[in-house]
Amino acid sequence: MKGEVSLDVLLRDGDMVIGHDGSALSVSGAHELLQRAVLRLAVRRGSLPHDPTFGSRLHQLGGADGSLNQKALAACREALAPMSGVRVRSADCQFSPDAGRLHVRVGLEAGHQNYQLEVTV
Repeated sequence: MKGEVSLDVLLRDGDMVIGHDGSALSVSGAHELLQRAVLRLAVRRGSLPHDPTFGSRLHQLGGADGSLNQKALAACREALAPMSGVRVRSADCQFSPDAGRLHVRVGLEAGHQNYQLEVTV
């Protein structure tokens, strides 16, 4: 994280955020880290032809299985493993059978800081 230059643009609801001058706003620091983590978790693993290892297997989880949190934790750790200095500490899930959606709260540690993020797949 330290010494890295941000090349990422700020995203909101999957769209670039545009500034008053019409250019894309950039994101850096902890916001960039969390944005990159959310992207890795939300994208289906194997869906990007140029990088089939990018993304997570969270989309494959579902149901009220008692081991859902453990499976989600493993999927989050796998997805975020390429992010140096990031450690997944926890994953807490809720599956909505009506919507067929999985909501995951993920606890991360990076640079001696703790972060929480949420993703719905």
